[in-house]
Parts: sequence; structure tokens; C-alpha cells
Amino acid sequence: MLINNWYVAATSDAVEVGKPMGVRMLGFDFALYRLEDGGVVCLSDVCVHRGASLSRGQCVDGKVACPFHGWQFDPKGACAKIPSMGDDAPIPRRAKIDSYPTAEKYDLVWVFLGDLPEELRPPLPDLLPEYHQTDAWRTTRMVFEADANWQKFEENSLDTAHLSFVHATFGSRINPKAVDAPLERTAFGARVKRERPAPKAAQKSGVLGALLSEEREKTSVELEFSILGVCHRINPTFRPGMSQVTFSASTPIDARNTRQFGLQARNYAIEPEHDEERLTGRRNAINEDIAVIRHVRPAIGPTSFREEVLVKSDEMESNFRHMVLRMIDAGWLIDHEQVEKTWDHKVYVIPSPARRQDPTGWAHEAAPTTRPRIKDDIWRTLAEEAGQPLNEGVAAA
Repeated sequence: MLINNWYVAATSDAVEVGKPMGVRMLGFDFALYRLEDGGVVCLSDVCVHRGASLSRGQCVDGKVACPFHGWQFDPKGACAKIPSMGDDAPIPRRAKIDSYPTAEKYDLVWVFLGDLPEELRPPLPDLLPEYHQTDAWRTTRMVFEADANWQKFEENSLDTAHLSFVHATFGSRINPKAVDAPLERTAFGARVKRERPAPKAAQKSGVLGALLSEEREKTSVELEFSILGVCHRINPTFRPGMSQVTFSASTPIDARNTRQFGLQARNYAIEPEHDEERLTGRRNAINEDIAVIRHVRPAIGPTSFREEVLVKSDEMESNFRHMVLRMIDAGWLIDHEQVEKTWDHKVYVIPSPARRQDPTGWAHEAAPTTRPRIKDDIWRTLAEEAGQPLNEGVAAA
């Protein structure tokens, strides 16, 4: 679970004006609510007074009020009112909580969980331009939770070799051999285009079965991942002019559970009556994946390269893991074992940008990391290695 990254916290329609909601990410609890002007606020969920959950409180004039004693915290995390002290009493300097940058894209609420200043933060990933092309593409959305580690879950998504053995409706049971293809480095990930033997027409049903009733020799798939946002884009072309794009962003709930926000755009059968069939197909494929991933060992990644035998067809997963390891080396991996061990006795929080600007006077301690923080410009370094300035972000596929 890496700090200093964007993560999807919720769908946009789930965050309402003046109604706090609780969200767990990276093993910590957060309170989200929407302001009257439409902006979204994300705060640490633990009140610094007596430890109550702020998401169980209510909003008062754009501030969240603790349900225990009514302490009010503004969108920047500063305590604005302590009812028991009266209106004129000074607010203690330590009466503040961490507040995190937010943004919205693809009708999803993204939160930057970390303390990097704005000039070192990466932009939001841009892997689904089809989302806005509503005249030609129909997009469905689903959110699900998996009892699997986020890193193991994402590596599975980047693995094209497993399709022949895990997925019944689109995996080819004839020839599992992967076609080698060169990887292209992007600012924060990689992309590749591969061809595979096409599944038999009999493996398809419903609208896909009707549209793909003739046998095909090959199908092509473009795959791209971004460590930024822990997301990926899978774009199969079934036949010329007929394609779909699946965009998924994985948010660690904790070290052992993942919440994934998925969008799937299609340029065929774009009438709404076909949505449920496509959603059912997506759910079935995800359940097939989870049935395997929940039993892999070790359960929590990243696994050392020395402890696995990887081959050429694992190149995308290897690139993803290398990027994760670079962030771990920089001191961005939360020491979840230490946090879990002390959970009942101590409050840790993910450090926010305000804590970096002024590291003194905080009641709750910043979460420990597995290694000392030694480097905070990784996003810029990754972008420059790919020949892109940080502010250009991820190119659309």
C-alpha cells in the first residue's frame, strides 16, 4: 500500500452535498463529503479530540461536525469551532486533522493520499478517452471488492497468458502460446499490443455470440497500465470496427482486500438494453480471476523476483512490479504490520500536504513506512525516463 499516489475513493454520485460518508483506503479511514460549490473534501476520519468517527457526524456550513462533542473541522482540516468552549475561546493549535487533495474524472472521485506538494504530484491518469464519446461508445460501470492483495490483483489484470486457463468465454482453449511483442514505455507504466488465437464462436453467447458467429483466427488486444492510480486499460478488437475498452482502477482497502472501480466502453450494441448482459459477463470474468488469486502465495506482494520463475510473457507484470519496488525503495510503502499491531492502541494517519508544510503540532502520528523516506520526486523521474514532463501525465491509448 503505497502513499503519494492517486486512488479512487468513490463514484461521484455516491458523495453527496453535506452528507459525510466513510471510506477505507490503504488500511485507514477517511471522511468524504461534497461542498455546495461541487468540490469534494477528504479528511482523516478520526477526530483529534476523543477519537470519534467524523464520517458519522454531520455537515454544518461546509464543515464536518464530530458526532461526539460537535467539534467542527473545515475542508482544510482546521478546527473551526469547539462548542463546549464557546465562540470566543481560542482554538488549540493541535486541533487539526489531515486533509487530502481531491479531483473528479470519469465520474469517479480521486484522492491523493500523501504529502507531496502540488509541483511533485502527477496528474490524473488518462486512459479512457472513449468515456466522453457518448455518440459512438456506450459505457457501463461497476464497483466490486475482492479478498485479494492489490498488487497481486493488478498483476493478474496485466497477465494475458492466464486467459487460456481461467476464463471460459474469451480464453482460447486451443493454443495458449503468447505472441511476443515489444513493450512501449509510458510516463508511469507501459503498453503492449498482442495477438492471440481467437476463441471458438461457440464460446460466445448473447449479443457477442450473435455478432461473432463466424469463426475467427486471431484477436488483437492492446493493454496499458499505469502505476499512477493503480489502473489499466484493456482494449480487445474482436473484428475490424468492433471493439471494447475496459478501464479499471484498484484501490487497496487494506493489505488483503481490494476495491476495484471498473468502466467498460463498447462501440457495438450500444443500446442500453444490452448493458446488463455486458455487466454479467464482466462479473463472471472477475469472479473467475478472484477464485485463483485468493489462493496464490505469498498472499501479499510484491514478491521477490528471486522467489518466482518469470518468463517473457510475464513482461508487463514484471514492469509493474519494478515500479512498485522503486516506490518501496523510496520509502513510500506503509508498514501495515506495524499499523495492524498497534491499531487498538494508537492512531496513525497518512501524512497530508499540510503536514509536510508544517510538520509540528499534530496529535496523530504519520503512518510508518517500511523504509526511510529518501526520495520524493519519483513521479518526475519516471516521466522524464519516458521522455515526458511530469505535467503531461499519461498519454491516452
